[in-house]
Amino acid sequence: MNRLSMLLCALALLAPALVGCKPEIGDSCKVSTDCSITGDRLCDTSMPDGYCTMFNCDPGTCPSEAVCVEFHPTSERFARRFCVRGCEEASDCRAGYVCVDPKERDGRINEGSPDYRTVCLP
Repeated sequence: MNRLSMLLCALALLAPALVGCKPEIGDSCKVSTDCSITGDRLCDTSMPDGYCTMFNCDPGTCPSEAVCVEFHPTSERFARRFCVRGCEEASDCRAGYVCVDPKERDGRINEGSPDYRTVCLP
């Protein structure tokens, strides 16, 4: 087997492992590269221990573990949309976060028929 073939085989074997290690929405972070080296996810450092998210989401654009939530929806000027970790119970959230209806945090789910009705927030 030549050197190029061996390299291609090694890459083929490693590719699934590298893709599978991508941090999820809601994971802790210090800087945005903790969430994604490609820049598609950012670290919201205003959240306790950081929060991997995607800003300015639209319905259906968040990963499967998350849902698009619009915060401050009654004020167009201050409204902001983020992908937020979905949950069904408290154990779905990391330490320091609870499973709540986003309405309790001045938010609303911005999805037609979301997979989750509650999300992990501090």
